[in-house]
Amino acid sequence: MTTSSKREELLDNEWHLVRDSGELPEVAYHSSIYYLTQDNDGPHLELTEAERGRLLDAAKMRYRDIILRDMLPENRGKSFYRGLKRSMENWKRFKVFHERNQVDPVSLLQEAAAALQAFLAVEVQDGVFPAAGLNCSLQELLSFARDLGLVHRQLPEDIEKYCLQIERRHL
Repeated sequence: MTTSSKREELLDNEWHLVRDSGELPEVAYHSSIYYLTQDNDGPHLELTEAERGRLLDAAKMRYRDIILRDMLPENRGKSFYRGLKRSMENWKRFKVFHERNQVDPVSLLQEAAAALQAFLAVEVQDGVFPAAGLNCSLQELLSFARDLGLVHRQLPEDIEKYCLQIERRHL
């Protein structure tokens, strides 16, 4: 195996570790960078900007997965599903990641906004109280929507009553 192909294999392995990292893509990203560049057992590579960017992209893709996962109505009822509140928490983590690493948030922002609108439409259409995936207060929902570039009028008209059901359960 040539040095070049060995390097590619190492980078590919780390890319997959970051891409499939679970709930903390930023930790996986920094762990991969550390392993590749500084770890005593690592290869001590000097990564190019493009190589670092590739690992950053893997982390961004993973954030995309975990943000959208709990906004997909078809995931309701599955063992891994935790509701909209987990999407909100993962969005907050992504915002910190984006600020620390200068990752472009635009495409994910637009996709998450569209997913939130579609998710809320299904929740309201289903008309189930309490809503299957709407496990947040109205204030939390409106804050999340604003973060995604949405305004209140872009949300379903009846969304307040669903959030009020959630708020009443917690009193």
